[in-house]
Amino acid sequence: MDKKEKKYYLELLNKEKERIYKNLGYLKEGIGSAEGGIPTHIADYGTDEFEKGLGINLSDEERKILENINLAIEKIEKNRYGICERCNKKIGASRLKVLPYARYCIKCQKEKEKGGY
Repeated sequence: MDKKEKKYYLELLNKEKERIYKNLGYLKEGIGSAEGGIPTHIADYGTDEFEKGLGINLSDEERKILENINLAIEKIEKNRYGICERCNKKIGASRLKVLPYARYCIKCQKEKEKGGY
């Protein structure tokens, strides 16, 4: 994966993370400004520490999504992003564009949902 692709997927992941925080009401207009004392870029917030610090009451689904987003960001940094955790094959670009925090290729995800592993 080249730098341009990494940047693209990192932006997708950060937008999804920001969307979740906005839905929770924690990112209002102006809160991300330097005046508010909070970093201006969502990636600068940190991961679990930010969530714990705000005392966010996340639904189970939102928590899982945030965990997967944070894991995907780590994978980008370790050059392991876009690789299925089960079969080690590439996850399709079309899948990653829709679900940038996908951990499995479509085939393995279907097997997982059927209880295959």
